Amino acid sequence: MKSVNYSVGNFRLFFILLIVSLILPVQINAKNIDLSTIPSRDSVQLTIYNAEDLTLVRETRQISIKKGRNHLQFSWANTQIDPTSVQIEFLSNPDKLQLINTTYPHEKPQMMYWNIQSSIETLSTVEISYFTSGISWKADYTAIVEPSSKQMKLDNFVTVTNNSGEDYEQAKVRLVIGKINLVEKVSDLVNQSYQKRDELEYRKKAKLEKARQFMRKTPGRYEMLAAPMAAPGAVMEDAMIEEKEVEKDSLSEYTIFSIEGTETIPNQWSKRLRSGTANEIGLETVYRYRPREYGEKLVRVYIFNNSKESSLGVSPLPEGKIQIYQKNTQGSLTYIAGLNLNYVSIGEKVELNTAANPEIHFELVNLKNWRDNIWMHYKKANVYRRIGDGHIQIDHNSRVAGWDEHSLYVQHLRNPTDQAIDIEIRRVIYGDAQFKSSLEVKKHDFQTVQLETRVDAGEKIELLYETTIKKGKNAEQNQLQLETKKLSYPVY
Repeated sequence: MKSVNYSVGNFRLFFILLIVSLILPVQINAKNIDLSTIPSRDSVQLTIYNAEDLTLVRETRQISIKKGRNHLQFSWANTQIDPTSVQIEFLSNPDKLQLINTTYPHEKPQMMYWNIQSSIETLSTVEISYFTSGISWKADYTAIVEPSSKQMKLDNFVTVTNNSGEDYEQAKVRLVIGKINLVEKVSDLVNQSYQKRDELEYRKKAKLEKARQFMRKTPGRYEMLAAPMAAPGAVMEDAMIEEKEVEKDSLSEYTIFSIEGTETIPNQWSKRLRSGTANEIGLETVYRYRPREYGEKLVRVYIFNNSKESSLGVSPLPEGKIQIYQKNTQGSLTYIAGLNLNYVSIGEKVELNTAANPEIHFELVNLKNWRDNIWMHYKKANVYRRIGDGHIQIDHNSRVAGWDEHSLYVQHLRNPTDQAIDIEIRRVIYGDAQFKSSLEVKKHDFQTVQLETRVDAGEKIELLYETTIKKGKNAEQNQLQLETKKLSYPVY
């Protein structure tokens, strides 16, 4: 009997070829494969699914196989592999090689043996696949807005972090965007794998196979370069070069895309990779006052669509941090904001609230308040008459029952910049009310009025409007009405 131990990296993956036939000659023909050679990975692919801490690893190796019975040993010590997911497939001479069974030695709980029968002696290419946890990725973006604020460049990055316990050299990286529910977390499976192993294997086989089929789907591609923490103004010319494949199931929408090239990602390391660039994204810039959404500030909002018309639309945009800069006419950059970008599906509109621009003056002034159309309610009246002179005195016992409450406002807007800006203002007015103005206004909902205007570069404007709110007996409905009325400043 002759055994050879193949040590494979920090992953502690060992293949031991045991020749069990006692009648084999001691001398090995010169044409036989050198069994002392340590096999190395020919290729490795990582498909990383963040939502459940799940990564499918597929690696190919060349293994020396002898005619007859062979025993291959697989160990997952000090790693986060799900042992119920480990599979082996013969890529060369599959008709000559057969997996007889898989056994788990009792004295070695982190090990399994593949028992393989071969009708030939060969150097076989095999693919070993398994699920592991501890590998994750996250996205981040750098956005550069042009001086006109009508176009934007977006550079996409992903940072892959490897805490799986294994180094992966020259790995092809595929990323899963979206949410699916296929299998339990691998970390939970690893913790449970030493109890009721047979039951776990039976219960999870179908789910793991479904996940494996999903993760083997042909993805689209991003062109990728290993990139340092690049300066915001760095020229990034890599573009998305192929439309991503979007798969839908009954649970969600998701996308798998791969990054061009290969990367070495050692255990306990992170590597930031550039995943794509979109130039000339159509951008709309609006200044909004919406107290329900943004508080009591006029905020600058950048709006674009994840669509082909906007130089995007080939893939969902995964959740991540986005850093926004604006270029001036001299070419230098001004930092605008750092925001969290939520998951953006294909065709979805993106609205980035970059907070208030301190250059824009926005002030609401209450010019005047008054009441009219007052109604009194008399419960009873005490009447007195003095005998002799006919004089009558009435003591009224009454209260105010209804009235109209008026307020006159002016909205001051001043734009000291060198570009015209678009303004959207929403005011919430409760109760049975009227909004009176000569401005072009519309109702956003039953109690909110919206007015839109443009303030040219260097211009200052004043927007006058009046609100009338019916109180008490005068109020008949909880609804806002619009009325066109020319207003002027009050004269005192």
